Amino acid sequence: MIKKIVFIILLTIIALYNITLFYVDKNIQNKELTNIYSSCHKIWSSRGFYETKDEQNSIKSFTKAFDLGAKGAEVDFYYDSKMNRFIISHDRPKKASDGTLLYTQKNNELLTLEKLFKTFAKDKYFWLDYKNLDRISEEETDKAIKRLLKITKNDSIRERLYIEGSNPFILSRYTDVGFQTILAVRPLPHNNFLSTISSNLFKILYYFNNITALTMPYGDVANPFYGEKTQNALQDIPVFLFHVNEDEKLLKSLVEKDDVKVILAGRDKSLNRFYINDCK
Repeated sequence: MIKKIVFIILLTIIALYNITLFYVDKNIQNKELTNIYSSCHKIWSSRGFYETKDEQNSIKSFTKAFDLGAKGAEVDFYYDSKMNRFIISHDRPKKASDGTLLYTQKNNELLTLEKLFKTFAKDKYFWLDYKNLDRISEEETDKAIKRLLKITKNDSIRERLYIEGSNPFILSRYTDVGFQTILAVRPLPHNNFLSTISSNLFKILYYFNNITALTMPYGDVANPFYGEKTQNALQDIPVFLFHVNEDEKLLKSLVEKDDVKVILAGRDKSLNRFYINDCK
């Protein structure tokens, strides 16, 4: 009797999974993504173009990257509720004895998203890696959304922002007020027999939370996260890739894929691969 019940439960789960997947696939094919980045220049900079670690995420490094031909840049930031500011920094802030958070400074001052947007307001794109998206309260999230709406109301900058986070339920709140969002996921590598299932589960989360795109590390070249199984499972979903091996042949093959919208080449290093594109 127990075996029979377990068998019925398993059949029900499998049936629900396949029905849900069929529904999601059908609706994703019909989903309009009119504002998604579609330039043939897909390789962006990660934290700008820099020579030293101190130059990362600075006006100087972003200026260098854009001058070299990058159309967009990945930026790390935190929301500080006490200051009601978005502070650009990759490293977690340290806490002073009075509880004040101390962030990495650039040119002896804190660099904010507001200053970044004012400096590059006209035509640059930004991939905003929201470091503490899921570590602030609901009240702080409301406050952060109001602040972000305020500082992005001019120069059509909002249309050129992509907010990254790993919590789809919180991230979707930013989508709901008009921002474009990218959900950070990590599918199982290509050689894992559950790779397709893991990608399909992320696809379901993507669809039901109204996310704009998915982002993931490319992974090992011999056994990538963004392998053939994942590519097939996530077909028609915009993908942002990071930690991609700097091999030019691989980068050229990726920029030719319609679903791949943005690529960050290398890992924890500054690379000029902006000349690789899919422009005809």
